[in-house]
Amino acid sequence: METMRVVGCSASNGIDITLSKVLGVDLVKAELTRFPDGEIKVKVPEFKEKIAVIVQSTYFPQEKNLFELVLAAQALKGKHIIAIIPYIAYARQNRSFSPGEAVSINSVLDIIECAGIKELITVNPHKSEPLMRFNGKIGIVDAAGTLAKKIGGNFDNPTIIAPDKGGIGIAKKAASVMKCDYTYIEKHRNIYGSVSIKKTHGGNFRGNDIIIFDDVISTGGTVEQAARFAYDHGAKSVSVAAIHLVMVKGAYEKLQSSGIQKIFGTNTVPFDRADTIDIASDIASRINKIGTKGVSKEK
Repeated sequence: METMRVVGCSASNGIDITLSKVLGVDLVKAELTRFPDGEIKVKVPEFKEKIAVIVQSTYFPQEKNLFELVLAAQALKGKHIIAIIPYIAYARQNRSFSPGEAVSINSVLDIIECAGIKELITVNPHKSEPLMRFNGKIGIVDAAGTLAKKIGGNFDNPTIIAPDKGGIGIAKKAASVMKCDYTYIEKHRNIYGSVSIKKTHGGNFRGNDIIIFDDVISTGGTVEQAARFAYDHGAKSVSVAAIHLVMVKGAYEKLQSSGIQKIFGTNTVPFDRADTIDIASDIASRINKIGTKGVSKEK
């Protein structure tokens, strides 16, 4: 590890600090300057190590954080650059719904690649397949088990719920760690975007501590409906856990109004009203395990 240096950007959320300690390498902070017209400048102090590990999440403001990452990579031209992007912006915009519509995640990956980044590590993207167009090496960290281990001791009779069938993998992994049951809900979204719960597929609600487990909470609409459904079916308590707590458009207020008692998440996105865990150790375990072909997933 003596040839590696961690470079922390402004949206690293402390992951850069812990990562450098876990890896046993030095940390340098990128210097960000914002001009009166809104433009930014990034400077990375010089260092002799040949491998640069840039840590930068790309949550809101996505364009600023993404461009800061690109400028940091440009400043490190000539080094082997590994980008740690705990939350990768536009990952859910992974297909075109009408002619002439750009596939946003494709553009993000093209920009990252053009910046000279050779390896990319991210945490629980909404879907991993769209990332496969990146020509460098990719490592995907699955933080569900780590998050479940952290929260497991808070409940007597937990049941894990995935907010839709697509999230059953995360729910299953969390349930295996917590040694409890899991299920998923079937939801309906109308043409206006409103969500309602149709039914669940198994799972015992009555008298149990329900934990809604997901990869991302954005507006909180689905979680709000799932919480109300759980209480209507006899849940003792309802809490929520998510890898990425994006929490926009009054999401926290929705969770409060629906009776959510506890919120758990990671530090991929900052949210100070939750019990969060640092996943730098999970990320560190991937740095030397990126597969030579395609994706290397945490087991």
